[in-house]
Amino acid sequence: MKKYFRFLILSPCLMAVLCEEDTVVCGFSDPEPYTLNVENTSEIYAENEIIWLNAEVTSMLFDECDETEELVLITDATEFRGGFFLLKLNDGLTGLNAEFIEDFTVDYSLGEPLLIGNCLESVSSLPVLSDDNLTYNYRLGITINSPGDYCIVNTFNNNFNAVEGNNAAIFDAYDTLDNKIKFNVCGDIYTRTGTEGHYFFRVQ
Repeated sequence: MKKYFRFLILSPCLMAVLCEEDTVVCGFSDPEPYTLNVENTSEIYAENEIIWLNAEVTSMLFDECDETEELVLITDATEFRGGFFLLKLNDGLTGLNAEFIEDFTVDYSLGEPLLIGNCLESVSSLPVLSDDNLTYNYRLGITINSPGDYCIVNTFNNNFNAVEGNNAAIFDAYDTLDNKIKFNVCGDIYTRTGTEGHYFFRVQ
């Protein structure tokens, strides 16, 4: 009887633990990754030439706790922020082969810059909702002021539309770290593996 009574006392605690493990945190699904499009693709750009990029993503997400899984319009544009690192390839660095640059300008024709923290970590964009409320979009142009070999890599799981090619051969001369792109931004080391999903180009 004592053993049975002890089980009755402990069983609510056991059930509480099991219930906690089954608890699902509600919230909206993650936005789809942007696919960045380079409008004027080229292997070589002139100094101060504008490289135009645009991207769009669906504005509809679903509530993970809604069994109907109906899509819901999200009006908070910060949920759909986009961004990328603009890097200059450099094989003369110790343990790195690219460096984040600040010698460039960004012009927005759609959307606006999104500043995060005191350190310029990336080119981050706050998109705008389309007139039909179906997508979030941004369009910007980057202008680089000094010659060299460059690479644009993703920050928020963005990819490039590589139908026209991404000029990956440019990276061959800098592939000193086992097919990895490594760079330092604001004291943190970032790594991107391979060349797929990135865009390489030369400014001269």
